[in-house]
Amino acid sequence: MKKNILKSFFILLICFLFISGAYAATTSEIKQNIIEQAKAMGVEPAIVLSIAKTESGFNQNARGHGGHVGVFQLSPATAKTMGFDPYDLDQNIKAGITYYKNMYKKFGTKELAVAAYNSGPVAVSKSGNTIPANSRHFVSKIMKDYNHYKAQGL
Repeated sequence: MKKNILKSFFILLICFLFISGAYAATTSEIKQNIIEQAKAMGVEPAIVLSIAKTESGFNQNARGHGGHVGVFQLSPATAKTMGFDPYDLDQNIKAGITYYKNMYKKFGTKELAVAAYNSGPVAVSKSGNTIPANSRHFVSKIMKDYNHYKAQGL
């Protein structure tokens, strides 16, 4: 009798968590979401996968310094300015890709766009459109991962 009650309780708990939206996407589901959205937005999946990997390890529940949130570690204020909710997985991904794409349009190279993603566009502009010192390691890591993803055909 106790086993049946316990079993029923766990089944109800699992159903509740799934229905309530407490379901967390897997890393492979998040990667696939990034790839699909990047392609739809005309952005190379390899570069934004690299950013998400470095920023959060593809973890939507990640929280960073200064209140940055989600897969793309967005500032809630920046996401809101762009019209996105950074706490929602799909919107976090769209916002991260949009922000990278805007930085690429502004600076014209992947490296400078990644530096601006990390340090902000003002820092890149102030450094004479070069990679600011505080972003060099970040950019190097992203480009290494980018080359790895490109070698995999992404």
